[in-house]
Parts: sequence; C-alpha cells; structure tokens
Amino acid sequence: MPGPPKITLDQESFKALASEVRVEVLKRLDERRATVTDLSNLLRLSKPTLLEHLEKLQTAGLVKRIDEGRKWIYYELSDKGRKILHPERASIVVSLSSAIALAAIGVLYLIFAGTSYQAPGAAFDGRNATSAPSSPVENFWTSSAGGVPVLSILLLVLSVACVGIFLYLRWWGRRRREELFAELGSA
Repeated sequence: MPGPPKITLDQESFKALASEVRVEVLKRLDERRATVTDLSNLLRLSKPTLLEHLEKLQTAGLVKRIDEGRKWIYYELSDKGRKILHPERASIVVSLSSAIALAAIGVLYLIFAGTSYQAPGAAFDGRNATSAPSSPVENFWTSSAGGVPVLSILLLVLSVACVGIFLYLRWWGRRRREELFAELGSA
C-alpha cells in the first residue's frame, strides 16, 4: 500500500524552519490568522524582529500576508505551511471519503436489492418476484449466506478497511508531526 504523499522541502523551507521562533509562529498561525501585533504580544517579541521572521516564512512560502485594504494586515498559514504542520490530513480525507462512499454504495445496493431480491426458500407472494439470476457471475454476486448478498458483505469489508486505514494514517501523521518538531527543536 503506498504511503501518503511526500512533502518536499526546499532550501528556503529548511532555513525558515531552522529557527524555533519561526516554528512557534507557524504553530500560532495554525490556531488562527493574526496580525503582527497579535503575534508580538503572544510571543513577546519586538515587531521588527517578528516582521523579519515573517518575511523569511513568506519567502519560503509557508505564510501568506493578507492585506484586505483595512487598517490591519493579517498573516496566515499557506497551503504548504498547513501540509508541513498536518501531513496526515490529505491522506485522512482520501481514506475517510473512500469509506463513506463505499458505505453509501453498500446502503444503496441493499435498498435496491432489498426491493427486488428474494431470499432462498422464501415463500412467493407475487409482490417481490424476480427472475432467477441468468449467469454464473450474477448468481455469485446475488447469492448469499443467510439472505445477505456477497456484494454487500464485500462493500462492508471495504468500508471497514478504509476506516482502519483512516485511523492508521491519523496516528502515523500525528507521530510524524511530533518527530518533525522534535528534530526542528534539537537543530
């Protein structure tokens, strides 16, 4: 199974992440966007020093400067900055959406198959009558053990597998994030 997409860091990104102050700025901007004054008060740094750090983060493409034409200029994480802080999110979204899609397909199949499928040995009442499967492949997908079609079981197993992958990627991403910040802290 291929792992989550790799995040490639260029030289500018490494330079930007080499400073504990800039890593702390990224963490603060991960919580919410902020002005220089907000960050200055939170981090207890002078505004010129903080502006220098923000410029390096901007150059690396980790932070965006947002000027809405008002009095305040905000800074927020760029997509690249979010991917560095949360590498697990992209993989989790794909895995979770796959599980939801498979579960929805399974439910729809059960609903539609339930209106036209008659379990083996059920009495014929004329309302839910269908013709017998016409091919061996069709017979395999609609045959069942205990009245549940094989396709339904397969879709359920795939959904459970996707949820398992989702949980694993979430755990792996958190662990990877902690390792990244531990490495940056020791550098």
